[in-house]
Amino acid sequence: MRIIKPTLKSTGTWIKSHAKLHTVVAVLVLLSGLGATLYYWHNLRESVRTDMDIAYTRQVRTLGSVLSARIQLYENFLRGSSGLFTIQGTTTQQDWDTYHQPYEIRKNYPDIQGIGVSRYLHKDEVGAFLERRYAQGDTDYKIFPEGDREVYVPVTFNAQYAGNNGKSRGYDGYTDPERRKAMDEAVTTGQPTMSGVVQLVSESRGERSSFILYQPLYGTGQPHDTLEQRKASLLGFTYITVDIQTLFDEVIKDSQSPYIGISIYDDESGKLAYQSGNFTAISQQKGTQTNSSDTSLYGHKWRIVFAASPEIISSRERQLPDQALWRGLLTCIFFAGLVWYLITDRERKYARQKQQEVQTAKDDLLSLASHQLRTPATVVKQYVGMLLQGYGGKLTGQQVDMLENAYESNERQLEIINQLLYVARLDAGRITLHKEKVDVNKLLRAVAKDQSEAIKLRHHKIRFELPKRPLMGMLDPHYIRMVVENLLTNAIKYTPEGGIITLSLTRLDNEIEIKVTDTGVGISPDVQTNVFDKFTRVENELSTDVNGSGVGLYLTQQIVQLHGGRIEVQSELGKGSAFIVHLPRAAKLRKQPKE
Repeated sequence: MRIIKPTLKSTGTWIKSHAKLHTVVAVLVLLSGLGATLYYWHNLRESVRTDMDIAYTRQVRTLGSVLSARIQLYENFLRGSSGLFTIQGTTTQQDWDTYHQPYEIRKNYPDIQGIGVSRYLHKDEVGAFLERRYAQGDTDYKIFPEGDREVYVPVTFNAQYAGNNGKSRGYDGYTDPERRKAMDEAVTTGQPTMSGVVQLVSESRGERSSFILYQPLYGTGQPHDTLEQRKASLLGFTYITVDIQTLFDEVIKDSQSPYIGISIYDDESGKLAYQSGNFTAISQQKGTQTNSSDTSLYGHKWRIVFAASPEIISSRERQLPDQALWRGLLTCIFFAGLVWYLITDRERKYARQKQQEVQTAKDDLLSLASHQLRTPATVVKQYVGMLLQGYGGKLTGQQVDMLENAYESNERQLEIINQLLYVARLDAGRITLHKEKVDVNKLLRAVAKDQSEAIKLRHHKIRFELPKRPLMGMLDPHYIRMVVENLLTNAIKYTPEGGIITLSLTRLDNEIEIKVTDTGVGISPDVQTNVFDKFTRVENELSTDVNGSGVGLYLTQQIVQLHGGRIEVQSELGKGSAFIVHLPRAAKLRKQPKE
């Protein structure tokens, strides 16, 4: 085998090298065409990407313009409301509602959840403030949350028709760190200031994210050019509460940007403030362009994530690069294949002839292994057996030991030769199964009985988990017996003395399951996928004491697959292994070549 195998390899190499020149010419033609195709495809793709960038930039600018106009409107509301409070120092809740009623805020600005005034009071001013409220008939007014603190900023007026239920009246927003930060910033800058994400006190939309825009409110005629002057003349704040979800839904609708998805995060707290309904769907599309940017609105930082759908440009334009690529590839492959076919057509008959020679050499190898290797070993077995039986006269104890060692060595040699013969026949596709009705239960017991001497020598204990009744299957008894023998032999070899081997048989829906379990050395997880490879032996503490060719499990797997079944291994290092064979109860055979 070792003499003939290199000859087969060199023959295949010769055939490949003979056609190498033809392949090189075809590949050069293919590569030239591919180069031109890829260059054209790259230019088209860059053009499409540029068009997408332009469309994306245009859409984002439109969104930004609509949003800026909307928030500028809030600022105008605040300044107008501040003017009312400044001009009319004794403003009442009714005056406040009357002033805002013409704007029809609920109808025209559904994102506005409240327009109000919060008074800035020091601790010693709270009593007088409450007395004035009670004197005006507002007897149920109270400041909350309760507690003793130096500064109170309770909601004094709130336009209840603006989408809320008026529950915020009396709420001290200065107790909320997010609101307090925005109020302090408004006093410091003297300009309208935006809070981060807050939860409204209103029960109607308490679960929705909102922001509040605060405008400082100063005493009539009092200076407020410097920080000290603003603190000294501060009366409170006018504010607008805005529902973020409604605001941006309106902005996207007004900007007509269905192919842009938006997610907005409070950059300081990290909270998700808004996500458009189409953001998830757009972001999961292939080819989606995603960008994020940080922006500051009225003193507060936000992070906006834009997801632009590929549909932002027409599908026809998007498909141009791929169409050009596939057309170019098909053209290149066609011409390269044509060149290769024309060049190699004259060599095909010659290649087939060489292939036939290779197959003949393989057949000769089978014949050599069968007659020249197996036959002498069988003769040696017969003569040694005759000597051990006393046909050559009485033997001494030493002679018996030597002959028994020779007999065992010859048996191992025969086993290896037989396995190599089966491997050669498998690789040549010359194994044919002869199926018949087989009692698998009986077959397993017979194999275990044949191996009883080996089990006894290693002091193993064998357990049977077999059904009481026969379990029939349409199988080749010779090859299935070989499968079970291989698995049981491996369990005996790789289980230390005194171990337990379990042989089980189970009937599943349409399968027969044979399982051989041992308490042996086990197989490491990193090599379990290779145990069925040809000429592979797993290294372990017993492998140096066990003889083998490394093809037993390979043969086992191939035979099981020829039956239309499968085999798997479950093992843990140091705790044993289980080989599980699944065989179909009905016939599921591969097509077998005729011998």
